[in-house]
Amino acid sequence: MAELILHHYPFSLFAEKIRRILAYKKIAWRSVEQPMMAPKPELTPLTGGYRRIPVLQIGADIYCDTACIARRLEQIRPEPSCIPPGQAGLVELIEDWADHRLMSQAVPPVVVEIFPVLPPGILVDRAAMSPALGKDAIFQAAPHALSQVLLSLDRLEGQLRGRRFLLGDAFSIADAACFHPVWFLNRSATLSAAIEARPALAAWFARIEAFGPGDVRAMTAAEALAAARASEPADVAGGESATGEGLSPGDAVTITADDYGPEETRGVVARLSAAEITIRRSDPDVGEIAVHFPRAGYRIRRQ
Repeated sequence: MAELILHHYPFSLFAEKIRRILAYKKIAWRSVEQPMMAPKPELTPLTGGYRRIPVLQIGADIYCDTACIARRLEQIRPEPSCIPPGQAGLVELIEDWADHRLMSQAVPPVVVEIFPVLPPGILVDRAAMSPALGKDAIFQAAPHALSQVLLSLDRLEGQLRGRRFLLGDAFSIADAACFHPVWFLNRSATLSAAIEARPALAAWFARIEAFGPGDVRAMTAAEALAAARASEPADVAGGESATGEGLSPGDAVTITADDYGPEETRGVVARLSAAEITIRRSDPDVGEIAVHFPRAGYRIRRQ
């Protein structure tokens, strides 16, 4: 199998979710650091427009959204598993809560506190993805978000009392999803103290941090594009022939996130399942590419 290449940047919350899974599973990976803000000229040839971070590349197969990436890593390295037996649905429910609600609570108070050291223009860039991510909206949301995130920390503390991880003795995708907003909160002096004041939460956080950075080596974006150009899509077989939306392999579609980020990815359906859609697209910089998205959280429209 081709090398695993993670397109990310160090400050990314969602990339930290995937970095924790890679470290836990001891999967070797290559690190391509992408810009925090648009344009991303060495990422969009792979994704066709999608610019959210992280993106996983395996040759000419491109995986967008951490839910999709986490499941692909589970397929590649089934042990140690990040989905406890019989608890896949619970993992997904906690993951969805953490990736959306907990994350939305964590971001405003931390951004307000660290705003003076953020890259110039970062909130202008984020406002283009969603008005809720602009400076005025973030600053207005911060007081309420702070009160809500403290309640969420209490919930995590309660769940973690008497156990090493959220669902028992083993780390799971649920832990990875809850870790990355807490990791972001830890950048705030005020909220770092709030984490430390909750002993079960603090011990859990330290336990996951102790996984370390994992087996990672740097790669340039140009090298990643060359790897895609030298490969053919390999993960396109199987799936269902049709879905409730009336989509079938061969249909031309656009795919857009349903929460933030207006960028579209266009292509032809290669594979469909209840959880994922894979499209084929061609780009002059990299040739034939397969781009994989989860079904949940994305609008799929026939062109």
